[in-house]
Amino acid sequence: MIDNRTAPRTTSPLTHATSREGTPAAGEHVPAATVTAAADAAPAGAPAPGGATVPASAAASGDAAPASAVAPARAGWLIRPQHRLHAGGLVALIVIANLIVPLSMDMYTPAVPELPAYFGATPGMVNLTLVGFFLFNAVGLLAFGPLSDSVGRKPVLVGGVILYAVGSALCALAGSVWMLICTRIVQALGAGAMVAVSTALVKDCFSATVRDRILMVLQVLGVLGLVGGPLVGGVILRFGTWHTTFWALFAFALACLVLALLFEKTLPADQRVSGGLSQVVGGLGRVARNPGFTLLLVVVSLFSVPFMAYISSASYVYIDRFGETQQGYTYFFAATAAFTALAPFIYMLASRWVSARRYTTILISFGILSAVLLVTIGELSPWTFCLSFLLFAMVEAAIRPYTTSIMLQQQDRDTGSASSLINFANTAFGCVGMVAVMPFHDYVEGLSVIMVSSMVVALALWVYINRAKVPVKGL
Repeated sequence: MIDNRTAPRTTSPLTHATSREGTPAAGEHVPAATVTAAADAAPAGAPAPGGATVPASAAASGDAAPASAVAPARAGWLIRPQHRLHAGGLVALIVIANLIVPLSMDMYTPAVPELPAYFGATPGMVNLTLVGFFLFNAVGLLAFGPLSDSVGRKPVLVGGVILYAVGSALCALAGSVWMLICTRIVQALGAGAMVAVSTALVKDCFSATVRDRILMVLQVLGVLGLVGGPLVGGVILRFGTWHTTFWALFAFALACLVLALLFEKTLPADQRVSGGLSQVVGGLGRVARNPGFTLLLVVVSLFSVPFMAYISSASYVYIDRFGETQQGYTYFFAATAAFTALAPFIYMLASRWVSARRYTTILISFGILSAVLLVTIGELSPWTFCLSFLLFAMVEAAIRPYTTSIMLQQQDRDTGSASSLINFANTAFGCVGMVAVMPFHDYVEGLSVIMVSSMVVALALWVYINRAKVPVKGL
Protein backbone atom coordinates (compact mmCIF):
# COMPACT_ATOMS: atom_id res chain seq x y z
CA MET A 1 0.00 0.00 0.00
CA ILE A 2 1.40 3.32 -1.01
CA ASP A 3 1.62 5.94 1.74
CA ASN A 4 1.56 9.62 0.83
CA ARG A 5 3.90 10.34 3.71
CA THR A 6 6.64 8.29 2.07
CA ALA A 7 5.91 9.23 -1.51
CA PRO A 8 8.59 11.36 -3.18
CA ARG A 9 7.79 15.05 -3.21
CA THR A 10 9.08 15.47 -6.73
CA THR A 11 6.34 14.41 -9.13
CA SER A 12 6.83 13.15 -12.64
CA PRO A 13 6.56 15.37 -15.69
CA LEU A 14 3.48 13.38 -16.53
CA THR A 15 1.84 14.48 -13.28
CA HIS A 16 2.79 18.12 -13.83
CA ALA A 17 1.27 18.03 -17.29
CA THR A 18 -1.96 16.64 -15.86
CA SER A 19 -2.13 19.39 -13.28
CA ARG A 20 -1.57 22.17 -15.83
CA GLU A 21 -3.96 20.89 -18.46
CA GLY A 22 -6.62 19.70 -16.01
CA THR A 23 -7.20 23.15 -14.43
CA PRO A 24 -10.24 24.97 -15.86
CA ALA A 25 -10.35 28.69 -16.36
CA ALA A 26 -12.60 30.87 -14.23
CA GLY A 27 -16.24 30.48 -15.20
CA GLU A 28 -15.51 27.47 -17.41
CA HIS A 29 -17.91 24.53 -17.29
CA VAL A 30 -16.42 21.76 -15.18
CA PRO A 31 -17.22 18.16 -16.20
CA ALA A 32 -18.61 15.85 -13.54
CA ALA A 33 -15.32 13.95 -13.37
CA THR A 34 -13.48 17.20 -12.64
CA VAL A 35 -16.05 18.17 -10.00
CA THR A 36 -15.40 14.83 -8.32
CA ALA A 37 -11.65 15.40 -8.28
CA ALA A 38 -12.09 18.94 -7.02
CA ALA A 39 -14.31 17.74 -4.21
CA ASP A 40 -11.43 15.72 -2.90
CA ALA A 41 -9.48 18.92 -2.35
CA ALA A 42 -12.26 21.37 -1.41
CA PRO A 43 -15.48 21.16 0.62
CA ALA A 44 -18.87 21.42 -1.05
CA GLY A 45 -19.58 24.96 -2.17
CA ALA A 46 -15.94 25.98 -2.16
CA PRO A 47 -14.20 27.25 -5.30
CA ALA A 48 -12.33 24.68 -7.33
CA PRO A 49 -9.06 25.44 -9.13
CA GLY A 50 -9.45 28.19 -11.67
CA GLY A 51 -12.49 29.68 -9.97
CA ALA A 52 -14.97 26.95 -10.90
CA THR A 53 -17.39 26.09 -8.10
CA VAL A 54 -18.10 22.67 -6.70
CA PRO A 55 -21.85 22.64 -6.05
CA ALA A 56 -23.02 21.44 -2.69
CA SER A 57 -25.54 19.15 -4.38
CA ALA A 58 -22.74 17.25 -6.08
CA ALA A 59 -21.61 15.84 -2.77
CA ALA A 60 -24.98 14.24 -2.17
CA SER A 61 -25.58 13.09 -5.73
CA GLY A 62 -22.70 10.59 -5.86
CA ASP A 63 -20.63 12.73 -8.25
CA ALA A 64 -18.39 13.70 -5.34
CA ALA A 65 -17.74 12.43 -1.86
CA PRO A 66 -19.90 13.75 1.00
CA ALA A 67 -18.12 16.01 3.43
CA SER A 68 -17.74 13.24 6.02
CA ALA A 69 -16.03 11.00 3.47
CA VAL A 70 -13.63 13.55 1.97
CA ALA A 71 -10.95 13.18 4.66
CA PRO A 72 -10.77 9.37 4.54
CA ALA A 73 -10.82 9.46 0.75
CA ARG A 74 -7.94 11.92 0.70
CA ALA A 75 -6.01 9.85 3.23
CA GLY A 76 -6.39 6.82 1.00
CA TRP A 77 -5.72 8.81 -2.19
CA LEU A 78 -9.18 8.01 -3.56
CA ILE A 79 -11.22 10.37 -5.71
CA ARG A 80 -14.38 8.38 -4.96
CA PRO A 81 -14.60 6.81 -1.49
CA GLN A 82 -15.09 3.10 -0.86
CA HIS A 83 -16.67 2.82 2.58
CA ARG A 84 -16.55 -0.98 2.68
CA LEU A 85 -13.35 -1.77 0.80
CA HIS A 86 -11.43 1.45 1.53
CA ALA A 87 -8.28 2.12 -0.46
CA GLY A 88 -6.48 -1.09 0.53
CA GLY A 89 -9.41 -3.32 -0.38
CA LEU A 90 -9.87 -1.57 -3.71
CA VAL A 91 -6.17 -2.02 -4.55
CA ALA A 92 -6.49 -5.70 -3.60
CA LEU A 93 -9.50 -6.08 -5.92
CA ILE A 94 -7.67 -4.43 -8.83
CA VAL A 95 -4.53 -6.50 -8.20
CA ILE A 96 -6.40 -9.82 -8.06
CA ALA A 97 -8.39 -8.98 -11.19
CA ASN A 98 -5.19 -8.16 -13.08
CA LEU A 99 -3.36 -11.27 -11.83
CA ILE A 100 -6.08 -13.50 -13.26
CA VAL A 101 -4.67 -13.46 -16.80
CA PRO A 102 -1.00 -14.33 -16.08
CA LEU A 103 -2.02 -17.00 -13.59
CA SER A 104 -4.57 -18.47 -16.00
CA MET A 105 -1.97 -18.51 -18.76
CA ASP A 106 0.91 -20.02 -16.80
CA MET A 107 -0.29 -22.00 -13.78
CA TYR A 108 -1.13 -25.10 -15.75
CA THR A 109 1.73 -24.91 -18.26
CA PRO A 110 3.85 -27.42 -16.25
CA ALA A 111 1.07 -29.96 -16.94
CA VAL A 112 0.79 -29.20 -20.67
CA PRO A 113 3.35 -31.85 -21.77
CA GLU A 114 1.24 -34.61 -20.20
CA LEU A 115 -2.09 -33.47 -21.65
CA PRO A 116 -1.65 -34.89 -25.20
CA ALA A 117 -1.30 -38.39 -23.74
CA TYR A 118 -4.11 -37.80 -21.24
CA PHE A 119 -6.60 -36.68 -23.90
CA GLY A 120 -5.18 -38.69 -26.78
CA ALA A 121 -4.65 -35.44 -28.70
CA THR A 122 -1.82 -33.80 -30.60
CA PRO A 123 0.40 -31.16 -28.95
CA GLY A 124 -1.02 -28.64 -31.44
CA MET A 125 -4.55 -29.29 -30.16
CA VAL A 126 -3.41 -28.85 -26.58
CA ASN A 127 -1.67 -25.57 -27.51
CA LEU A 128 -5.07 -24.25 -28.61
CA THR A 129 -6.00 -24.12 -24.94
CA LEU A 130 -3.30 -21.45 -24.57
CA VAL A 131 -3.80 -19.57 -27.82
CA GLY A 132 -7.60 -19.76 -27.48
CA PHE A 133 -7.48 -18.28 -24.01
CA PHE A 134 -5.23 -15.46 -25.15
CA LEU A 135 -7.39 -14.66 -28.21
CA PHE A 136 -10.77 -14.70 -26.47
CA ASN A 137 -9.38 -12.78 -23.54
CA ALA A 138 -8.71 -10.04 -26.08
CA VAL A 139 -12.32 -10.33 -27.31
CA GLY A 140 -13.57 -9.98 -23.73
CA LEU A 141 -11.38 -6.94 -23.18
CA LEU A 142 -12.82 -5.27 -26.26
CA ALA A 143 -16.46 -6.07 -25.46
CA PHE A 144 -16.84 -5.46 -21.75
CA GLY A 145 -14.99 -2.16 -21.32
CA PRO A 146 -17.50 -0.15 -23.43
CA LEU A 147 -20.35 -2.05 -21.76
CA SER A 148 -19.12 -0.83 -18.36
CA ASP A 149 -19.28 2.75 -19.67
CA SER A 150 -23.00 2.17 -20.24
CA VAL A 151 -24.28 0.00 -17.37
CA GLY A 152 -21.61 0.84 -14.80
CA ARG A 153 -18.46 -0.86 -13.59
CA LYS A 154 -19.86 -3.10 -10.84
CA PRO A 155 -22.37 -5.18 -12.88
CA VAL A 156 -19.75 -5.96 -15.53
CA LEU A 157 -17.08 -6.72 -12.92
CA VAL A 158 -19.30 -9.06 -10.89
CA GLY A 159 -20.59 -10.74 -14.05
CA GLY A 160 -17.05 -11.21 -15.32
CA VAL A 161 -15.87 -12.79 -12.07
CA ILE A 162 -18.82 -15.20 -12.06
CA LEU A 163 -18.18 -16.12 -15.71
CA TYR A 164 -14.51 -16.73 -14.95
CA ALA A 165 -15.33 -18.87 -11.90
CA VAL A 166 -17.80 -21.01 -13.88
CA GLY A 167 -15.25 -21.39 -16.69
CA SER A 168 -12.53 -22.48 -14.24
CA ALA A 169 -14.78 -25.13 -12.69
CA LEU A 170 -15.75 -26.44 -16.12
CA CYS A 171 -12.06 -26.59 -17.12
CA ALA A 172 -11.37 -28.78 -14.08
CA LEU A 173 -14.20 -31.11 -15.15
CA ALA A 174 -13.21 -31.26 -18.84
CA GLY A 175 -13.28 -34.79 -20.22
CA SER A 176 -11.84 -34.06 -23.66
CA VAL A 177 -9.43 -31.64 -25.24
CA TRP A 178 -12.28 -29.98 -27.14
CA MET A 179 -14.20 -29.41 -23.92
CA LEU A 180 -11.08 -27.93 -22.34
CA ILE A 181 -10.62 -25.57 -25.31
CA CYS A 182 -14.26 -24.43 -25.10
CA THR A 183 -14.25 -23.95 -21.33
CA ARG A 184 -10.98 -22.05 -21.57
CA ILE A 185 -12.81 -19.65 -23.90
CA VAL A 186 -15.49 -19.11 -21.24
CA GLN A 187 -12.75 -18.52 -18.68
CA ALA A 188 -10.99 -16.08 -21.01
CA LEU A 189 -14.12 -13.97 -21.63
CA GLY A 190 -14.65 -13.59 -17.88
CA ALA A 191 -11.00 -12.63 -17.40
CA GLY A 192 -11.34 -10.01 -20.14
CA ALA A 193 -14.23 -8.36 -18.32
CA MET A 194 -12.30 -8.33 -15.05
CA VAL A 195 -9.16 -6.76 -16.52
CA ALA A 196 -11.02 -4.17 -18.62
CA VAL A 197 -13.02 -2.91 -15.64
CA SER A 198 -10.14 -3.02 -13.16
CA THR A 199 -7.95 -0.87 -15.42
CA ALA A 200 -10.78 1.67 -15.80
CA LEU A 201 -11.10 1.77 -12.00
CA VAL A 202 -7.54 3.09 -11.72
CA LYS A 203 -8.65 6.30 -13.45
CA ASP A 204 -12.14 6.34 -11.90
CA CYS A 205 -10.98 6.03 -8.31
CA PHE A 206 -7.41 7.25 -7.87
CA SER A 207 -6.04 10.76 -8.09
CA ALA A 208 -3.50 11.60 -10.80
CA THR A 209 -0.74 11.95 -8.20
CA VAL A 210 -0.81 8.23 -7.36
CA ARG A 211 -2.22 6.73 -10.58
CA ASP A 212 1.25 6.06 -12.04
CA ARG A 213 2.29 4.21 -8.91
CA ILE A 214 -0.83 2.04 -8.89
CA LEU A 215 -0.20 1.08 -12.51
CA MET A 216 3.44 0.41 -11.68
CA VAL A 217 2.41 -1.97 -8.88
CA LEU A 218 0.07 -3.77 -11.28
CA GLN A 219 2.87 -4.14 -13.82
CA VAL A 220 5.27 -5.57 -11.23
CA LEU A 221 2.69 -8.00 -9.90
CA GLY A 222 1.79 -9.01 -13.44
CA VAL A 223 5.42 -9.95 -14.05
CA LEU A 224 5.56 -11.81 -10.75
CA GLY A 225 2.41 -13.62 -11.83
CA LEU A 226 4.19 -14.77 -14.98
CA VAL A 227 7.02 -16.10 -12.82
CA GLY A 228 4.93 -17.44 -10.00
CA GLY A 229 2.34 -19.12 -12.22
CA PRO A 230 4.55 -21.99 -13.43
CA LEU A 231 6.16 -22.32 -10.00
CA VAL A 232 2.80 -22.54 -8.21
CA GLY A 233 1.55 -24.88 -10.91
CA GLY A 234 4.57 -27.13 -10.38
CA VAL A 235 3.91 -27.29 -6.64
CA ILE A 236 0.25 -28.13 -7.25
CA LEU A 237 1.24 -30.96 -9.59
CA ARG A 238 3.40 -32.48 -6.85
CA PHE A 239 0.30 -32.96 -4.70
CA GLY A 240 -2.48 -33.10 -7.28
CA THR A 241 -3.24 -33.17 -11.00
CA TRP A 242 -3.85 -30.60 -13.72
CA HIS A 243 -7.50 -30.58 -12.58
CA THR A 244 -6.33 -29.22 -9.22
CA THR A 245 -4.80 -26.22 -10.97
CA PHE A 246 -8.17 -25.10 -12.28
CA TRP A 247 -9.84 -25.69 -8.91
CA ALA A 248 -7.20 -23.37 -7.43
CA LEU A 249 -8.11 -20.72 -10.02
CA PHE A 250 -11.78 -21.27 -9.12
CA ALA A 251 -10.97 -20.54 -5.45
CA PHE A 252 -9.01 -17.46 -6.52
CA ALA A 253 -12.09 -16.25 -8.42
CA LEU A 254 -14.31 -16.72 -5.37
CA ALA A 255 -12.01 -14.47 -3.33
CA CYS A 256 -12.25 -11.85 -6.06
CA LEU A 257 -16.05 -12.21 -6.12
CA VAL A 258 -16.27 -11.32 -2.42
CA LEU A 259 -14.32 -8.10 -3.03
CA ALA A 260 -16.35 -7.31 -6.17
CA LEU A 261 -19.62 -7.60 -4.23
CA LEU A 262 -18.27 -5.22 -1.56
CA PHE A 263 -17.17 -2.74 -4.23
CA GLU A 264 -19.29 0.44 -4.45
CA LYS A 265 -20.25 1.96 -7.79
CA THR A 266 -17.86 4.64 -9.08
CA LEU A 267 -19.52 5.74 -12.33
CA PRO A 268 -22.52 8.03 -11.69
CA ALA A 269 -25.53 7.69 -13.99
CA ASP A 270 -24.95 11.12 -15.57
CA GLN A 271 -21.46 10.05 -16.70
CA ARG A 272 -22.55 6.82 -18.37
CA VAL A 273 -22.90 6.39 -22.11
CA SER A 274 -26.54 6.31 -23.17
CA GLY A 275 -28.28 5.75 -26.48
CA GLY A 276 -28.19 2.00 -26.99
CA LEU A 277 -25.69 -0.45 -28.41
CA SER A 278 -24.50 1.83 -31.20
CA GLN A 279 -23.44 4.51 -28.73
CA VAL A 280 -21.76 1.95 -26.46
CA VAL A 281 -19.77 0.44 -29.33
CA GLY A 282 -19.19 3.93 -30.69
CA GLY A 283 -17.12 4.65 -27.59
CA LEU A 284 -14.37 2.50 -29.07
CA GLY A 285 -14.46 4.57 -32.24
CA ARG A 286 -14.42 7.87 -30.36
CA VAL A 287 -11.33 6.79 -28.44
CA ALA A 288 -9.59 5.28 -31.47
CA ARG A 289 -10.07 8.46 -33.52
CA ASN A 290 -7.81 10.30 -31.10
CA PRO A 291 -4.46 10.15 -32.98
CA GLY A 292 -2.37 10.74 -29.88
CA PHE A 293 -4.02 7.82 -28.12
CA THR A 294 -3.93 5.40 -31.04
CA LEU A 295 -0.39 6.05 -32.25
CA LEU A 296 1.07 5.81 -28.75
CA LEU A 297 -0.96 2.63 -28.16
CA VAL A 298 0.50 0.99 -31.27
CA VAL A 299 4.05 1.97 -30.29
CA VAL A 300 3.66 0.45 -26.83
CA SER A 301 1.78 -2.65 -28.04
CA LEU A 302 4.55 -3.49 -30.50
CA PHE A 303 6.70 -4.39 -27.48
CA SER A 304 4.21 -7.18 -26.68
CA VAL A 305 4.91 -8.98 -29.97
CA PRO A 306 8.46 -10.23 -29.21
CA PHE A 307 7.72 -10.51 -25.48
CA MET A 308 4.86 -12.98 -25.95
CA ALA A 309 6.79 -14.76 -28.71
CA TYR A 310 9.44 -15.36 -26.04
CA ILE A 311 6.87 -16.54 -23.48
CA SER A 312 5.47 -19.14 -25.89
CA SER A 313 8.84 -20.43 -27.16
CA ALA A 314 11.31 -20.01 -24.28
CA SER A 315 10.86 -23.56 -22.99
CA TYR A 316 11.70 -24.99 -26.43
CA VAL A 317 14.75 -22.71 -26.75
CA TYR A 318 16.24 -23.60 -23.36
CA ILE A 319 15.30 -27.30 -23.28
CA ASP A 320 15.38 -28.44 -26.91
CA ARG A 321 17.98 -26.13 -28.42
CA PHE A 322 20.39 -25.58 -25.50
CA GLY A 323 19.77 -28.90 -23.71
CA GLU A 324 18.77 -27.43 -20.36
CA THR A 325 16.63 -29.42 -17.93
CA GLN A 326 13.09 -28.38 -16.95
CA GLN A 327 14.54 -26.99 -13.73
CA GLY A 328 17.24 -25.10 -15.64
CA TYR A 329 14.61 -23.55 -17.88
CA THR A 330 12.64 -22.47 -14.81
CA TYR A 331 15.73 -20.74 -13.37
CA PHE A 332 16.46 -18.84 -16.60
CA PHE A 333 12.82 -17.86 -16.99
CA ALA A 334 12.54 -16.76 -13.36
CA ALA A 335 15.78 -14.73 -13.58
CA THR A 336 14.50 -12.82 -16.61
CA ALA A 337 11.16 -12.12 -14.97
CA ALA A 338 12.75 -11.11 -11.65
CA PHE A 339 14.84 -8.40 -13.32
CA THR A 340 11.78 -7.38 -15.32
CA ALA A 341 9.87 -6.77 -12.10
CA LEU A 342 12.41 -4.07 -11.19
CA ALA A 343 11.95 -2.16 -14.44
CA PRO A 344 8.86 -0.09 -13.54
CA PHE A 345 10.70 1.37 -10.55
CA ILE A 346 13.25 2.88 -12.91
CA TYR A 347 10.66 5.38 -14.11
CA MET A 348 9.96 6.49 -10.54
CA LEU A 349 13.59 7.58 -10.33
CA ALA A 350 14.11 8.75 -13.92
CA SER A 351 10.95 10.90 -13.99
CA ARG A 352 12.63 13.39 -11.64
CA TRP A 353 15.13 14.37 -14.31
CA VAL A 354 13.79 13.06 -17.65
CA SER A 355 10.53 13.90 -19.38
CA ALA A 356 8.16 11.12 -20.39
CA ARG A 357 8.90 11.88 -24.06
CA ARG A 358 12.67 11.58 -23.67
CA TYR A 359 12.30 8.51 -21.46
CA THR A 360 10.24 6.78 -24.17
CA THR A 361 12.96 7.56 -26.74
CA ILE A 362 15.56 5.99 -24.44
CA LEU A 363 13.48 2.84 -23.96
CA ILE A 364 12.94 2.38 -27.70
CA SER A 365 16.69 2.77 -28.21
CA PHE A 366 17.38 0.04 -25.66
CA GLY A 367 14.79 -2.15 -27.36
CA ILE A 368 16.70 -1.83 -30.62
CA LEU A 369 19.98 -2.56 -28.81
CA SER A 370 18.47 -5.73 -27.35
CA ALA A 371 17.38 -6.83 -30.84
CA VAL A 372 20.95 -6.33 -32.11
CA LEU A 373 22.33 -8.39 -29.21
CA LEU A 374 19.86 -11.20 -29.85
CA VAL A 375 20.83 -11.32 -33.53
CA THR A 376 24.59 -11.29 -32.87
CA ILE A 377 25.10 -13.35 -29.69
CA GLY A 378 21.69 -14.85 -28.81
CA GLU A 379 22.45 -18.21 -30.45
CA LEU A 380 25.77 -18.80 -28.69
CA SER A 381 24.57 -20.18 -25.36
CA PRO A 382 21.60 -20.11 -22.97
CA TRP A 383 23.41 -17.40 -20.99
CA THR A 384 23.85 -15.05 -23.95
CA PHE A 385 20.27 -15.71 -25.04
CA CYS A 386 19.00 -14.91 -21.54
CA LEU A 387 21.09 -11.74 -21.25
CA SER A 388 20.03 -10.54 -24.71
CA PHE A 389 16.35 -10.94 -23.97
CA LEU A 390 16.58 -9.78 -20.36
CA LEU A 391 17.31 -6.23 -21.54
CA PHE A 392 14.28 -6.24 -23.82
CA ALA A 393 12.02 -7.71 -21.13
CA MET A 394 13.02 -4.90 -18.78
CA VAL A 395 12.26 -2.30 -21.46
CA GLU A 396 8.87 -3.88 -22.17
CA ALA A 397 7.97 -3.77 -18.48
CA ALA A 398 9.28 -0.22 -18.03
CA ILE A 399 7.33 1.36 -20.89
CA ARG A 400 3.87 0.10 -19.98
CA PRO A 401 2.77 1.73 -16.64
CA TYR A 402 3.36 5.41 -17.37
CA THR A 403 2.20 5.17 -21.00
CA THR A 404 -1.04 3.54 -19.81
CA SER A 405 -1.61 6.51 -17.52
CA ILE A 406 -0.88 8.90 -20.40
CA MET A 407 -3.31 7.11 -22.72
CA LEU A 408 -6.07 7.18 -20.09
CA GLN A 409 -5.59 10.96 -19.91
CA GLN A 410 -6.39 11.46 -23.58
CA GLN A 411 -10.20 11.50 -23.06
CA ASP A 412 -12.46 12.77 -20.30
CA ARG A 413 -15.10 10.08 -20.84
CA ASP A 414 -15.26 6.59 -22.39
CA THR A 415 -12.68 5.40 -19.87
CA GLY A 416 -13.97 1.84 -20.16
CA SER A 417 -13.52 1.95 -23.92
CA ALA A 418 -10.01 3.35 -23.55
CA SER A 419 -9.16 0.63 -21.03
CA SER A 420 -10.53 -2.01 -23.41
CA LEU A 421 -8.50 -0.76 -26.36
CA ILE A 422 -5.30 -0.56 -24.31
CA ASN A 423 -5.61 -4.09 -22.99
CA PHE A 424 -6.99 -5.48 -26.25
CA ALA A 425 -4.12 -4.07 -28.30
CA ASN A 426 -1.49 -5.42 -25.92
CA THR A 427 -3.18 -8.82 -25.92
CA ALA A 428 -3.81 -8.94 -29.67
CA PHE A 429 -0.26 -7.88 -30.55
CA GLY A 430 1.03 -10.46 -28.08
CA CYS A 431 -1.09 -13.11 -29.76
CA VAL A 432 0.49 -12.14 -33.08
CA GLY A 433 3.90 -12.79 -31.53
CA MET A 434 2.86 -16.19 -30.19
CA VAL A 435 1.62 -17.24 -33.63
CA ALA A 436 4.41 -15.59 -35.66
CA VAL A 437 7.19 -17.52 -33.92
CA MET A 438 5.62 -20.95 -34.55
CA PRO A 439 6.63 -21.40 -38.25
CA PHE A 440 10.33 -20.92 -37.47
CA HIS A 441 12.35 -24.09 -37.12
CA ASP A 442 14.92 -22.13 -35.11
CA TYR A 443 13.04 -20.19 -32.42
CA VAL A 444 16.04 -17.97 -31.62
CA GLU A 445 16.13 -16.86 -35.24
CA GLY A 446 12.37 -16.34 -35.17
CA LEU A 447 12.58 -14.19 -32.04
CA SER A 448 15.37 -12.15 -33.64
CA VAL A 449 13.32 -11.45 -36.77
CA ILE A 450 10.21 -10.58 -34.74
CA MET A 451 12.09 -8.29 -32.35
CA VAL A 452 13.95 -6.41 -35.07
CA SER A 453 10.77 -5.91 -37.10
CA SER A 454 8.73 -4.74 -34.10
CA MET A 455 11.35 -2.28 -32.92
CA VAL A 456 11.89 -0.78 -36.39
CA VAL A 457 8.15 -0.12 -36.75
CA ALA A 458 7.94 1.26 -33.19
CA LEU A 459 10.84 3.63 -33.87
CA ALA A 460 9.29 4.82 -37.15
CA LEU A 461 5.95 5.59 -35.46
CA TRP A 462 7.67 7.32 -32.56
CA VAL A 463 9.65 9.52 -34.95
CA TYR A 464 6.39 10.38 -36.73
CA ILE A 465 4.68 11.32 -33.45
CA ASN A 466 7.50 13.71 -32.65
CA ARG A 467 8.13 15.11 -36.16
CA ALA A 468 4.40 15.64 -36.90
CA LYS A 469 3.89 17.03 -33.39
CA VAL A 470 0.92 14.76 -32.75
CA PRO A 471 -0.79 16.13 -29.62
CA VAL A 472 -0.44 13.73 -26.68
CA LYS A 473 -1.37 15.09 -23.26
CA GLY A 474 1.23 14.13 -20.70
CA LEU A 475 4.17 13.82 -23.11
